[in-house]
Order: sequence, then structure tokens, then C-alpha cells
Amino acid sequence: MQRNWDVIRKILLKVEALPTIDSAVDSDSIEGVAAEVAAYHMVLMEEAGLIEGGGRPPGAVGGAAYRFATRLTWAGHELIDQIRRDTIWNRVKTLARDKGLELSVDVVRTLVKSVIEELLR
Repeated sequence: MQRNWDVIRKILLKVEALPTIDSAVDSDSIEGVAAEVAAYHMVLMEEAGLIEGGGRPPGAVGGAAYRFATRLTWAGHELIDQIRRDTIWNRVKTLARDKGLELSVDVVRTLVKSVIEELLR
């Protein structure tokens, strides 16, 4: 399965919007995203240190993949603060495509800086 940055952004926004520290976002509650796809991305996001959560990972014995996220980490907050606005996010994706770059956390952060510099000129 390929990493999808639009899914990652959608999950970050949803986790950030949790109303209390006792709340969680379930992998089957991401609008427009299949539960298995969301669960896979939540595992990736946990590995990258963007969210904290738990559940049954994709490929686990005993049923379909299920993940939940309870909060953003500092790194997760930093990333979503950079790509929250649709205009910035869309410009980052366009720049990456135009330059032939694959998105990674480092590339996203670098492109965000470039977009902000453009906006400030």
C-alpha cells in the first residue's frame, strides 16, 4: 500500500479536533477513507512519531485492521500547523509534483518554508 499524504493530513486534522483527552479517532471514522487504509496510515504515523494510539495493525491475526489515535505528538502538532491551510497544502503538493519530488516529512517541511517565503514577498 502506498502512503497517501492527503489521508495523513485528514487524520492529523481529525485527531487535533478531539474534544477531550479521553477521546479517540478510530480508523473506521475517517470520512472518505477505507478503514484498512486509515489503519495502515495510522500505523505509519505512530512510527513517525506524529500520533499516539493503539489497536490491531494491518495484517494482524484475529480480524480486520483497527487503529485508534488518542492525541497528536509535538511533531504531529508542528506538522499540521504547517499544512493546515488548504492553500498552503495544495501549493506544497503542486511544487512537489512540478519538481518531481516524493513527499516525506522533511520534503513537506522544506516546501512549506518555500511557500511561506513566496507568500511573504
